[in-house]
Amino acid sequence: MYDESPMPRAALLALISDQIPEVYPDYGTKKTQALAQRVLEDLYILARCAISKCRVTYTDAITLRGHGNRQNGRWLDDVYSFAISPLGFPDLTMLVVNAATGQPSEDAFEARRGKLSEIPISEVPREQNRCVWFDGYEAVLGPLEPIPAKYHYARSVMREPAQEAEIRRAVSNAIQRVNGVGKVTMKVGKEYMGSGNYSELCLLTSQLLKMQKGRCALTGQPFEERSTEEGGIQDDRMSLDRIDNSRGYYDGNVQLVTQFANRARGQMSIQEARRRLTQYEEP
Repeated sequence: MYDESPMPRAALLALISDQIPEVYPDYGTKKTQALAQRVLEDLYILARCAISKCRVTYTDAITLRGHGNRQNGRWLDDVYSFAISPLGFPDLTMLVVNAATGQPSEDAFEARRGKLSEIPISEVPREQNRCVWFDGYEAVLGPLEPIPAKYHYARSVMREPAQEAEIRRAVSNAIQRVNGVGKVTMKVGKEYMGSGNYSELCLLTSQLLKMQKGRCALTGQPFEERSTEEGGIQDDRMSLDRIDNSRGYYDGNVQLVTQFANRARGQMSIQEARRRLTQYEEP
């Protein structure tokens, strides 16, 4: 999804700073820069949790930050809005949990979801796993130190299923197209208006995979879940295809097709693509 070289710190700060006026229009330059610095440090902490495959409590997260009120989750809103979502990462804020329940605070979660994400509470455990399975953090942020074991509320030891890995790969490719080739160069949704974020697109892809019974919407071909190293056929792997190419990746404008079918379709209509690609029959 990303170039091999990490983004320079100045570029990350500029990316974050560009998002802030939309939420805090009254902030001056100094206040914006100070918030951008805090958000970047918070992003590093959450990414370190992910590579450590651990969740941390609200109290320990504040300890790791070195400042803040453990009862106030606003900093999670800021790091999500200004860094996580624009960079196309999974929702790392899901790794900060209530010590008693092991889940994000329900009240805070419900309040945040109204403005940040459409992921339902039932998807939180899956999203937490996606955070630790995602492997693009260091490609963007550079080398990250693991979180000390004494702060681990719990660790994820579940291996990633092949189908989940394919979902993440396909969504990462779509996010790359949203952001521009290589490193992130623009805000999510700027090129393809209305595109969902990483978490939303993972959920949508999971739902479409079930609806399409694991087959390409254009050819009816079953999707390949094996990697190339495992002998899988690259052209048969899953890809997100926008039904209306002038619009973004969102529910109602996305179907799952093979990578071959996505390239072959180009700008053809769905009907024309089906006719040319195969003798397609509705299941």
